[in-house]
Amino acid sequence: MRSFIAVTQLLGLATALPSGELVDKRASDTYDYVIVGGGVTGLIVANRLTENKKTTVLVIEAGTDDLPFQQRLPYGAASPLNESLLWPNYVSEPEPFLNNKTWKVRVAEVLGGGSLVNGMFYDRGSAADYDAWEALGNSGWGWKGIYPYFKKGTTFIPPPKKTVDDFDITWDPSAYGNGPLHVGIADFQYPDILPFIAAYEGAGVKKLLDGNNGEQAGFSWYPNTMNPLTGERSQARNSYYDPVKASRSNLKLLLRTEAKELVFARGKKLTAQGVKIFDKTTGKTSTVYAKKEVVLAAGSVNTPKLLQLSGIGPKSVLQAAGIPVKLAHDGVGANFQDHPYTLVTFNTSFASTPNPQSLATDPAFNASAWAQYEANKTGPLTQARGNTLSMVSLPKVAPNDYQNLIKQIQAQKDESYLPAIYTGSKKLIAGVKAQRQVLAGLFANKDAAIVELPVGAGGTGVLVGLEKPLARGSITINPADPQGPPKMLYNALSNPVDKAVMASCVRFLRTVWKRPEIEQFKLVETSPGAQFTSDEDIIDKMNAAGTIWPTLSHPSGSCAMMPERYGGCVSDKLLFYGIDKLSIVDASILPLVPTQHIQSTMYAVGEKAADLIKARA
Repeated sequence: MRSFIAVTQLLGLATALPSGELVDKRASDTYDYVIVGGGVTGLIVANRLTENKKTTVLVIEAGTDDLPFQQRLPYGAASPLNESLLWPNYVSEPEPFLNNKTWKVRVAEVLGGGSLVNGMFYDRGSAADYDAWEALGNSGWGWKGIYPYFKKGTTFIPPPKKTVDDFDITWDPSAYGNGPLHVGIADFQYPDILPFIAAYEGAGVKKLLDGNNGEQAGFSWYPNTMNPLTGERSQARNSYYDPVKASRSNLKLLLRTEAKELVFARGKKLTAQGVKIFDKTTGKTSTVYAKKEVVLAAGSVNTPKLLQLSGIGPKSVLQAAGIPVKLAHDGVGANFQDHPYTLVTFNTSFASTPNPQSLATDPAFNASAWAQYEANKTGPLTQARGNTLSMVSLPKVAPNDYQNLIKQIQAQKDESYLPAIYTGSKKLIAGVKAQRQVLAGLFANKDAAIVELPVGAGGTGVLVGLEKPLARGSITINPADPQGPPKMLYNALSNPVDKAVMASCVRFLRTVWKRPEIEQFKLVETSPGAQFTSDEDIIDKMNAAGTIWPTLSHPSGSCAMMPERYGGCVSDKLLFYGIDKLSIVDASILPLVPTQHIQSTMYAVGEKAADLIKARA
């Protein structure tokens, strides 16, 4: 029987799966690895696996390889996003704690993924962020385990000496390596940034050598994913795919191709065999096969969607959509996290020249900036959304209240403030309990930041990002249209501690803005308004004004890397529990969203994932 099966496979004839399903498994449709998603982690894993010329890899990408000039120009990151590069009609469910409003959910649909459409900050979480992952049962994913992969993927290109001296820019050379991703700090900075940096220092926010070396709680200069040698955005495509595509016949890419369903063989347990795909150009459906592994790199929204469409997920969700249950798993689509934020606004009666508005208001400055860029690929247009952040710990934000906030976390019932997908799931509830214990430790840790405060040169609008939310959302397919956009619930600010922490961060910002270092700006708060001081008043006012958003486009955690007893989907080797030859390598695995813009973590995860996959080949 074995010899017959082998011969039929060689001849490209129909073969029977253990489940009885007949498939046409031709050699031309079969690869060692099939990767779903051509974003950051998908392209990194594809690059590293095909370093071995005997290893064949297929990458499936639903989008095109379009690379508009706006997305190449760093300054373009501060412009309205090109909607054609996103999955269409992805809109959140009404947010019950944000006046039942809905938000566009920005999920990249383009080769290069989020690295092509993000704000370009390259900032890493603190060592404590990743040690927290290890504390949840993920061996090898603490700071010591992941830091080498941050370094492996990057090359840091310093700014010119004059810029360094004028703005006291510092960095740690040992935090970077000689990797494919080039990062750098723009040679041009607006002069008014200096007093705002001084104000944070005056408020007791420590100035760091480099927030990317594990010590993150404080103020730091951060690079953008901008290559100063070319003046363009660095991203996964031009770092990991373009340099090797011509020389590696063992690496194949399918564009405008959507993964519709995973194909399994049934034995004692499921084995991933391939992916049913839809060619959006021709309208044809076919199946591709993986001899060694199917690797999911479709992101925190589309990975749980694909799994659920394939019969892997919460039984109630699958049954409601009429999908046969192949493996009931409550964790698929649970644990969904993002960074909610608010915008605090001020009036000012002072600004130096030039300032961040000059490109829009001063034609001569605009013309000179374009002339400089076209001639040298330097100047104001090489700056994306800035290079400076203050990441502040809760003991610094709320020195008199943080211990009480920790007690509130510890006193919460494990099943409280959770979306419907958690109801009745003992494993998910156990995971919530474990996460809250770890988060309570991070809240007490002076070296672990809980808020992001970008440091700009104007001070009129300040983003306050809540980086360690307790709220958990969910991603589930829509029973009325399973193949369409999924139901995406952030559930932001559902946990009252999140509201209290956000209000504390607003009050902390006010203390900075009253500092003498920036008194020349005569900053007057316009929203929410300085008269609102209590937690309830601050949150209610911002909510009424519509100035709280549930997402910084950092979707994470929806197929978490945690032990099975905590409702985790994948092990610390990134293999899906209960299914052979299926791994996940994207942001859905993050058990806790780090304090950062998550792209740098995903570059490191991609590098580490490639090594884990190679080790079991």
